[in-house]
Amino acid sequence: MKKKVMEHVIVGLGIGFVVTTVCLWIFKLNEATGAEVMREFTVWLIASALYGLISLIYDSNMSLPLSCAIHFIACALVTFIASVASGIIDYFAHWYEWFIYVLPVFVLIYLVIGTGMTIVARCQAKKINEKISKKSNV
Repeated sequence: MKKKVMEHVIVGLGIGFVVTTVCLWIFKLNEATGAEVMREFTVWLIASALYGLISLIYDSNMSLPLSCAIHFIACALVTFIASVASGIIDYFAHWYEWFIYVLPVFVLIYLVIGTGMTIVARCQAKKINEKISKKSNV
């Protein structure tokens, strides 16, 4: 179990590192100080590790639609908390901005990563099926 948890955390960190770096380049590089960038980078890498942990839900016996719904909601909640912690939004003054600025970016990133993971999983399944059919034909 510990190995599986660490694998999910490492995958989350790997994906999060790329996404965080790209988003910081696009949205923050010209307007933030080094300390602000480092704070955001740290917060989003922690969030990425949490996304990886949340992905353990796919290893459960729940139906895929229920797992996807829980995963999406949990990741959105982590994103909201990380948005507040990183200073992207001021929860007490402008919490509604999350729905305008952060949620659309989150949904786009979620769909891109989900599509990519689905394509990778299908390619892996195809290779495994080909190996099985070669062995059964021998």
